[in-house]
Amino acid sequence: MTGHTITSFEGCAKTLRQSELRQSLYDAASLMMERCLVNLHGAEHRARRNVEATVFRKNVFVDYEKNIMPQTLAETLDPFLVAGRGDLVDIGYRVMMNLTVDFTGIDRTERSSEETAELLRLLKEFSLAPALGQSRPEDVPEKRVRIERAMEQFRDRFLNPSLKRRRALKAACNSGKIAADALPRDVLMALVMDEDKLGMTEQEFLQEGIFFTMAGAHTTIHSLTHAIHEILEWISAHPEDIARIASDPFFIQHCVFESLRLHPSSPVAKRRALCPVTLGDGTSANEGDTVVIDLRQANREEAVFGSDPDHFDPHRAVAGHAFAHGISMGLGAHACLGRNLAIGVEPRGDTEPAAHQFGTVPLIVKALLEAGIHADPDDKATLDQGITRISWARYPVRFDKERALL
Repeated sequence: MTGHTITSFEGCAKTLRQSELRQSLYDAASLMMERCLVNLHGAEHRARRNVEATVFRKNVFVDYEKNIMPQTLAETLDPFLVAGRGDLVDIGYRVMMNLTVDFTGIDRTERSSEETAELLRLLKEFSLAPALGQSRPEDVPEKRVRIERAMEQFRDRFLNPSLKRRRALKAACNSGKIAADALPRDVLMALVMDEDKLGMTEQEFLQEGIFFTMAGAHTTIHSLTHAIHEILEWISAHPEDIARIASDPFFIQHCVFESLRLHPSSPVAKRRALCPVTLGDGTSANEGDTVVIDLRQANREEAVFGSDPDHFDPHRAVAGHAFAHGISMGLGAHACLGRNLAIGVEPRGDTEPAAHQFGTVPLIVKALLEAGIHADPDDKATLDQGITRISWARYPVRFDKERALL
């Protein structure tokens, strides 16, 4: 077997769309992710994705942004705003955890700080799984035990009660006691409604619940922290754009796109060839070969993203049909199903702000800027030295309404 690495933007974009290549980024995490959406392929993947896609629609997203998200965001941020300080990484995890489980369909019956803390603890245990392949061999058995224990705890405390309630709602709907439009609009409810057709096992429900909880929280907190950092740094160097933050309703979203281009939550995608195939950059791969798609490098190609592509510039013009955020959200069958939920839709010249879908990350950034977020001058942020990608381990911040940019 041979390894291939693709770095050109066009080559990466084409390769991500090739059906002859199967997802392999999470092979080491099979105990937790073997049968979740991101690892399915072909007909199985299409069937489950089509069911889940019924939740990932604009009308559902808009309703979520306007009617559900504000309450969850406010109750999560309030303790930090009262204290006037916090760690942006911790704040982000708490916000994104609560928003993600709401949309996934994991019931938070207590809606308490303790309940959120327990979900965060489980999330950190789950995060060990994707990194098992990079762990020291002697550490793997102990980590597997921790992961399996966390999966059992998540199943018993959170998933099973949520499934039980939705199956009861499904029965009530089928008997005509409640209308279909009264059912929760979340991923778990959609899967329960079609579970006979999908043939999902209880283990698959567990893996899917964990996957959406982990993917939504981990990827978006990465994007949120980087976006706040880049905006604060940009404004410090370009104070003339302070007015634009307040006057241009789409400016914050453009900042999030540009930050995401520079800092994809996963710097690479990884595939395995199912048969001999010509890859997107013209090279040939044999059955069983691994293919690394370098998203970070592709997102910095001058021909697509202009001069100085290694630096943050919210005014950047993008060539052709490329997204402003590059290919950070993937393309093809495994493109991020929650892309529009997380970062919204790219505005056009005739877009009306009142009807626009901004996405959860831009809206959280806006709320934090309205609260006067700024880096703590007495406690410097630090990068996570335990992983190869650029990610923040701690980002102490303070809140002061008098310093609000909005």
